[in-house]
Amino acid sequence: MAPLIILMYALFSTSFSAGKILLQYTSPIFLVGVRFFLAGSILLFYQFGWRKKRIHIKRNQLWLYAQIIILGIYAAYVFRFFGLKYLSSSKTAFLFNASPFFTAIYSYIFFNDRMTKQQWLGLVIGFIGLIPILLTSSPIEQEWGEFLFISWPELAILISVALHSYSWIVVRKLVRDKQHTPLVVNSITMFGGGLLALITAPFVEGVAPMIKPMENLPEFIGWLLFVVIISNIICYNLYGHLLKKYSPTFLSFSGFLVPIFAALYGWGLLSEKITWHFYASCLIVFVGLYLFYQDELKQTPSFYQ
Repeated sequence: MAPLIILMYALFSTSFSAGKILLQYTSPIFLVGVRFFLAGSILLFYQFGWRKKRIHIKRNQLWLYAQIIILGIYAAYVFRFFGLKYLSSSKTAFLFNASPFFTAIYSYIFFNDRMTKQQWLGLVIGFIGLIPILLTSSPIEQEWGEFLFISWPELAILISVALHSYSWIVVRKLVRDKQHTPLVVNSITMFGGGLLALITAPFVEGVAPMIKPMENLPEFIGWLLFVVIISNIICYNLYGHLLKKYSPTFLSFSGFLVPIFAALYGWGLLSEKITWHFYASCLIVFVGLYLFYQDELKQTPSFYQ
């Protein structure tokens, strides 16, 4: 596996523990707003203020940008932070292993990407690997009740994964087909999604002080800047760069690394316990990844032109 992929997911995994910490001081929608508005502003300034770059977005591309802003940034992260508020950071990260399941379906529908029987077997095994971790639940998670055997916070994370996976399919269209750079796409969509969250937060979450208690403002700002720089600026743009070489499905499946790193960070920063369910799920998902990866290696040279 490419070192850049490992590095990207090692860095990206920090966002779960950091997000859990930030949610101690603020509400989900407001956190989405300040995080992405700040990240988008930084990227926009760098792209259009510092580098003096210009881009012409055609009318038929506005709908693509709107989908990423509304579904991939705003909705996906509102659901994600709601779920993260009541789940452990490691469990939240592990549920993101469902992303290849969604990405494979989207790639087949929109790009006619064909997968072999072995790749489908790998995806199915990887999805089955989520079951052991779904069997665990905390008292605060149980308070929300369940839909079938999945708690509402878990369902929120799965919805977030589905929306997030779809948004990267749209990003792929803009990057590979429309020749827009990942930096341009990310700067516009992050700014738009963050602005949308800041506008709606007071109506949904109230107008009381968004950061509580206010004496923790310096700590909040510190963790916020950490997440913005590592996740929004470095990892998002690195992911867009890797999309030029690897398929979205493979990059999603390589995300099995995320819960491993997230569990270590959660144990060290949040004193979260790691149960046998986590190890069982890791083992099953790894088997699925191995099966999928073998055929990905065979297809990559002819798939990418």
